[in-house]
Amino acid sequence: MGSNGAGKTTLFNLISGFIKLQSGEIFFGEKNLTHQQPYKINRQGIGRTFQDLRLITKLTVRDNIILAMKNNPTDNIFNAMLNFRGNVLDKLVYNERTPDAIAEKYFLSDVIDSFAGEISYGQQKLLSLACCVANGAMLLLLDEPVAGIQPEYRNRIATLIKQMKEQGKTILLIEHNTDFISEVADKIFFLHDGKISDFANVESLRADKTVMEAYI
Repeated sequence: MGSNGAGKTTLFNLISGFIKLQSGEIFFGEKNLTHQQPYKINRQGIGRTFQDLRLITKLTVRDNIILAMKNNPTDNIFNAMLNFRGNVLDKLVYNERTPDAIAEKYFLSDVIDSFAGEISYGQQKLLSLACCVANGAMLLLLDEPVAGIQPEYRNRIATLIKQMKEQGKTILLIEHNTDFISEVADKIFFLHDGKISDFANVESLRADKTVMEAYI
């Protein structure tokens, strides 16, 4: 959490390699990610969502999920844009990680053959999460995952985040909705003036003088 302009998204951009460090280093476990390209960082097991979602709107929900999978037969955006699918679904023998299985788990079965640009905003948020999971990421950076969506989709995303936690995934999320944070978060980090403070819950956050001054 943090006020607008505090640097929350910038921090995610630094971790995922979209902005280069001016000083210091970034480690993921024992792996030094400093100066690595974003696609290489992703291959280390870090996935992220963006506020502008960055889905391929002219491809179907299914194809967006397929493209996110590692080592899949269409692991080339040019092949995907040319509809070079062949027997992709026959080759993707990932059991519960097949595109259709992931779509079902992420409440997208009804729109799996729809173009990503034609589904609702809430469904696009779900698809962004589905792509992160299809990618096999163990650390997920979620930038405002429930901003601007209806309670129905917010509740679905909360359920999915809890499931991902149970599967051993680590999740860092940027969010302003304190009810949502209270439901899914184990700890709250507050970014202000380049420094991070941590809080056990929303109540202790609200009682902090520095936090109140940052929002006033």
